[in-house]
Amino acid sequence: MIAISCKKEKQAALILPEANQWILDSMKVYYYWNEQLPKQPEPNNSASLFFQGLRYSADRFSYMEDPAANTTEYSSFAYYGFEYALVQMPAFPGRIFGTVTLVVPNGPAAKKGLKRGDLFSAVNGIEINSSSSNAIKQLLKQGANISLQTLKVVNDQLISGPLFSISYSYFREQPVYLTKIFSNGNKKTGYIFYNNFNDEFDRNILDSIAKFKNKGIKDLILDLRYNPGGAVSSAAKVAAAVVSVNEGEIFLVSQANKNGGRFTDSFGQTIAKGSSLPRTFAEVINSRISIEKLFVLTSSATASSAELLINNLKPYLNVVQIGEKTIGKDMSSFEIYDQRVPKKIMYVLHPLIFKLYNSKLQGDYSAGLVPDYFADEFSTLPLKEFGDKEEILLKKALEVSLGTSPIISSKVASNKVAPILSANTKAVFQSSFARSTTMSPISFGRGKTGLDFKSNKK
Repeated sequence: MIAISCKKEKQAALILPEANQWILDSMKVYYYWNEQLPKQPEPNNSASLFFQGLRYSADRFSYMEDPAANTTEYSSFAYYGFEYALVQMPAFPGRIFGTVTLVVPNGPAAKKGLKRGDLFSAVNGIEINSSSSNAIKQLLKQGANISLQTLKVVNDQLISGPLFSISYSYFREQPVYLTKIFSNGNKKTGYIFYNNFNDEFDRNILDSIAKFKNKGIKDLILDLRYNPGGAVSSAAKVAAAVVSVNEGEIFLVSQANKNGGRFTDSFGQTIAKGSSLPRTFAEVINSRISIEKLFVLTSSATASSAELLINNLKPYLNVVQIGEKTIGKDMSSFEIYDQRVPKKIMYVLHPLIFKLYNSKLQGDYSAGLVPDYFADEFSTLPLKEFGDKEEILLKKALEVSLGTSPIISSKVASNKVAPILSANTKAVFQSSFARSTTMSPISFGRGKTGLDFKSNKK
C-alpha cells in the first residue's frame, strides 16, 4: 500500500523586483494600514503602479515620487497665481462659466488686473461647455500663455468684458493677503485671510495677529477657505498666538501602527520642529492676543494643517466653523527614501503614517470637518472680494460675532458689477479643491523622524 501525504504544499512566494521589494518592506514598517497590505502582491515593472496596488481602500493621499519623471503639469495657481471654479447658473441653463475665486497679490494674474469674482466664458478662444471643460482644465495646468474672455453682468444679462492675456512668471505668495477690523460700535472683530501654512512666512502671520493686540478685538475670523495646509509647526505657532496655553500643554497626538505606537507633542515641542523663525514658544507668545472666539471660514479645499488647527484648538478655545465641510486630511506622513550608500532605489515614498488627534483624543475627520454654520460662497455670483462685509462666508461670521451689520474700519474695493439675483449657483469644479487634494499631507521631515519604528520583519 502506498502512503499518501496529506500535507499541503506551501505556495511559493512570488519573487519581487528589487524596487517592489523595497517599497513593500518600507510599507510593512511604516504604513498606517500595514496589516491591510496584500499578503502576496503581484510584481509590477512599474514601481508606481506597484505602490498604488498596495494602498488601502480608505487611503486617498499616499503617493510616491519618481525623480526621473518629468512633471510639467501643475495648476493655474502655480503658473499664473489664480484659482477658479466652473459653475452652472440657473439664470443661464445649459451653460458653464468660469469664475475667479482667488488672485495672489502681486502674482502674474494680479499684475494683469484679474480680480476675484471675474467671470469668464472662454480660454484661448475655446468656449467653456460640458464637452470642453476637461480641455479647459488641461489648458490652465500647462504653463503656456493663456487668454481669458471675461464677462460683465448688466441688468442680469452677460456681455463680453475685457480679454486678459496672462503669461507665467515667477512669484512668491505671501500667505497673509489681508487683515481688517469690523465693529458694531460696542464690539470689535478682527479678520485675516491666510492661504498657506508656509513656515518661511511664520513671522508674517504672527505679526498680523499681533497687530490686533491693542485694538480691543474680542473675536478673530481666520479665513482658511482655500488653505491647502503646510507645516504643522506653523499651525502650532498660530494656535499658541490665539489661545492662553503653557508650553508643555498637549497640541498634537499622533497615532501610528503597532510598530510605531503613539506620540504626543506639546505646543513647545511642535513649534521647535519648525525650520524657520521663530523657533521657540517664548518667541511666539510675544504675538499672543486674547480672544473669546475664533471663527474659521472653510470650504471643500481647506485641508491638512488648516484642519489640524481647527480640531486641535477646540480643547482650548471656542472655535466656530463657517462655510463648507473640509477635505478630510486627518493624517500625516514623512518621506521614506533609500538611505544606503550608494543609493540603489531612487523613489521617495509618502505613505500615510499617523492619525492625528487633539489633546482630548478627538479626530477621525477623514470625511471632513463639518461646519457649525453652512454657507456656500457660490450661491450668488459674482463673488465678493475677501474682506467685503457682504461676502457670504464673512457676512455670516460677522452676523454671529457682532450680531448686527458692522462698521468697517477700512475700505475694501467691491466688484463693480451688479449681482446675479438667481440663487443656487452650482460649482461643478474647483481648482483649489484639486490643488489641495494633490498637495502633500502634513509631513514631519525627510526620513529623519526621531521616532522609534520597529521593523516587523520575521
